[in-house]
Amino acid sequence: MRRGILARAVISAGADAPAGTAERILDAALTQFETVGIKRTTVEDITRRARLARVTLYRHFPGKDDIVEAVILREMGRFLNALEAEMAGFSSTEDKLTEGFVFSVAFLRANVLLNRLLEIEPDSLLPYLTVDGGALVETGAAFLAVQLACDALEDRSGEELRVVAELAVRIMLSFLLTPSRGIAIDDPADARAFARRHLNPLLLGHPSGADRAGARR
Repeated sequence: MRRGILARAVISAGADAPAGTAERILDAALTQFETVGIKRTTVEDITRRARLARVTLYRHFPGKDDIVEAVILREMGRFLNALEAEMAGFSSTEDKLTEGFVFSVAFLRANVLLNRLLEIEPDSLLPYLTVDGGALVETGAAFLAVQLACDALEDRSGEELRVVAELAVRIMLSFLLTPSRGIAIDDPADARAFARRHLNPLLLGHPSGADRAGARR
């Protein structure tokens, strides 16, 4: 329950960076987690890397679990902020979905913390993305629904648009947690082609622009 509240608060607010000492603690923790993982990191490791007294850390975070939550949620917030900026450059829903998917694949594949944890201790991260990930999916879907809203979907209710957004979030999580051997998306051109040919028709319920153009010939 507490994790869900934090997810809504941090991501819904755009993951505003903590100020001053708290930010310094999170930066130190992020570097430590990227280096040795979460399990092997102690509070002493974080305070040493941040060059702070332990009592100072406890003024901002009650314990290691709170630091872990804050670091992961801050990384997710940074991703959503970057995704919002990327999608803002496109006007149509299809282009927003396509380029948002391409951007997400590249961003998440390049995230050091995410890939390090999936490699050396997936059990530290997976709860945030699976069994305890309901609030993140919910908030991510609400975020994406706002980005997708445009004239092209004016005939859809808010509830229908929310379904489209949640499906997109769940599909992205699936690719993140279980990389496909049969669907090539590592190259941006491949990811873009996959989104236009398969993802958009699935989510929007009609052929992509390219397929419609081909059907008219």
